[in-house]
Amino acid sequence: MRIGVDFGTTHTAAARYDGRVISFVPLDPQNSTPQMLRSLLYIDRAHQHRLGVDAARTFLAQDTGRDVILEDKLVGTIENTVASQEGSEPIHIVYDVTIQDDVGVRGRLLQSIKTGLRSRNYTGTNIFGRFYTLEELIGLILTHVRQQAEITLGQEVRTATLGRPVHFSNNSTDDSYAEDRLRQAAGMAGFQAVDFMPEPVAAARFYLQEARPRERIFVFDFGGGTLDFTLIASQRGKKPYGILASHGVAVGGDDLDSALMRGHVAPFFGTESIVDVNYDGEAIPFPVDMARLLEQWQTIPVLSRPQHKKVIDRAIRYSEEPEQFRRLHALVTQNYGFALFERIEQAKRALSSADVARISLDAGAFRLFTSLHRRQFNRLIQDELATARLGVRRTLSLAGVSPDSVDVAVMTGGSSAIPLFQQMVAAELPAARLVQSDAFGSVTAGLALDAYERS
Repeated sequence: MRIGVDFGTTHTAAARYDGRVISFVPLDPQNSTPQMLRSLLYIDRAHQHRLGVDAARTFLAQDTGRDVILEDKLVGTIENTVASQEGSEPIHIVYDVTIQDDVGVRGRLLQSIKTGLRSRNYTGTNIFGRFYTLEELIGLILTHVRQQAEITLGQEVRTATLGRPVHFSNNSTDDSYAEDRLRQAAGMAGFQAVDFMPEPVAAARFYLQEARPRERIFVFDFGGGTLDFTLIASQRGKKPYGILASHGVAVGGDDLDSALMRGHVAPFFGTESIVDVNYDGEAIPFPVDMARLLEQWQTIPVLSRPQHKKVIDRAIRYSEEPEQFRRLHALVTQNYGFALFERIEQAKRALSSADVARISLDAGAFRLFTSLHRRQFNRLIQDELATARLGVRRTLSLAGVSPDSVDVAVMTGGSSAIPLFQQMVAAELPAARLVQSDAFGSVTAGLALDAYERS
């Protein structure tokens, strides 16, 4: 029994093809789409873990709205030897090394775990006194996938075709290292043999499951962590196909969320306001390094540390817009970052079909309510759009084909439905007809088809 598994930055899915029908494995009964598991992992102080919607709901219930309580925690010592005057013994000085730890936290929520695969520097993380390797963390998700597949299919599952981005890294050595790490994680999850398939190739495989005329197919796979492109040449009435070129850029749906936060939401928390004036009457703007910490929910609690909180308290006292900084104080000291980014992500999705979306959060200590128009959204994501456009052109260049020789553009991945990116692809590939494939299921289905052929 071999299945296809798409372990994604945002969502994870699995499917089986039996030669007639593609069947998705239900991975999360609490999700409105049960075959989709949000790639979220929550680990509590007892080292019990929760996944998907359960992980998000537990974190929102247990750790949102509470006070961030920082205490110094001893993590080690540093010994330094200082030379002394002639005839005297060297002086040994021992320093305690401490970090500020949030002792009020009930559990750790981990998101976008897949992105850690491409970093050699990220080996894992310490959670409540236990070190978890990155492979272990991914293995917890893949174990759930395998177990649910066995329950659904009624037999043992030990082999799989796993999706992977075109490039984990532009460095070939680092790219192989990342794939090896994913293979180790699958082994920890109980998979005895795995093969890998680039995710946009899997999406093309799903599109080509039916015999089609001879076509050049451009796959635009826009996920949570990466944007991948593949240009494929199909043959009339035949399943085999040739890959003309593959390319990828480090832009994902998470980057769009950060752009929305930075350009539209963060100003409500004082990032464009004056903190105070100095003794010369010169305005002191909000620190750039603090504003950057607001761009991801995981780094927002860092702003509760004394050196940053001191700036916030000063702004509440002396700024002409103290209400914004009171909002910021509540956001960072009561752990509302994840809840806020959930609202931002929901608004981003809504703008794929609506002209206006609302971002609202009633946090008790503060209320945020703002409308976001699609034209504002488009303006905020121009850098990401430019990177995507260059990626399309680079893929065509690698293939050595002209833009007007592409017949079909297959759009897949959650962010591929954003109208601005669809308009860009249509402009760059003027002769191609756009096909919106199953945003979250086409890659998984293609992997299942590949798994069946391998078996």
